Amino acid sequence: MKWAYSVKQKGKAAMLLALVLVLVLAKNMLDSKYVRQLGTSFAAVYEDRLLVESYIFQLSGHLYQKKMTVDNYYQVKDYALLQDKLTSSNAAISTLLQDYEKTQLTQDESRHFSALKQNMAAIQALETGFLTKAAAGQETPGGQRQMDAQYTLASGHLNQLSHIQVAEGKRLSEQSKQIVAGSTILTQFELVLIICIGVMILMLVFASKSKISKFPQKPMLN
Repeated sequence: MKWAYSVKQKGKAAMLLALVLVLVLAKNMLDSKYVRQLGTSFAAVYEDRLLVESYIFQLSGHLYQKKMTVDNYYQVKDYALLQDKLTSSNAAISTLLQDYEKTQLTQDESRHFSALKQNMAAIQALETGFLTKAAAGQETPGGQRQMDAQYTLASGHLNQLSHIQVAEGKRLSEQSKQIVAGSTILTQFELVLIICIGVMILMLVFASKSKISKFPQKPMLN
C-alpha cells in the first residue's frame, strides 16, 4: 500500500514537471516569434523609412539644384554647364527613384510616389525642350514657368512622402513596444505558473512523506 501511494505521488509530480517543461518550450517558441517580429520591425524602420527619408532628402536637393540651374541660365548663358548639370542631376534622380521603388510602400505612399515620378518625367521633357531652344539661343520664359509649376508639384509630393515616413516610423515603433510588452507579460505569467507548480510539487512531496510515516510498521520479531 505504501509503495502504491508513493508511485501515485511521484506520478503527479512527474506530470507537473512535464507541464513545466511544456510551458518553458512554449515560451521559448513564442520568444523566437517575438524576436523575428522585432527583427522585421527594426529592418522596416531602417530599410523602408530611414533610407527612404535619405532618398527624399537627396531628391529634394537635386530638384532644387535643377531649378537653380535653369533659373541662373539667363545670367551665365553657359549652355554646356546647363546641359552637364541637368544630365548629372537627372541620372542621380533616376537612381534614387529606382532605389525608392524597391522599398515597401504603403497605399498612400505609392500614390504620391507615382505622382512624383510623373512630375519628374514631365520636368525632364520640359528640360529637353528648354535645352533645345537654349542651344539655338532662344529664350523660353513660358517653358521655364511650366518647369517651375512642375518643380512645385514635385516638392509637394516629396513633403507628403516625408510626412508618411514619420507616421510609419511612429507606427512601427509602437508595434515594437507592443511586441516587447506582450513578451514581458508572458514571461511574468510563466514565472507565476512555474512558482505555483513548484509549490504544488513540494506539497505533494511533503504530503507523501507524511502519509508514508503514518502507515503502521510491522513489529520486529524477537
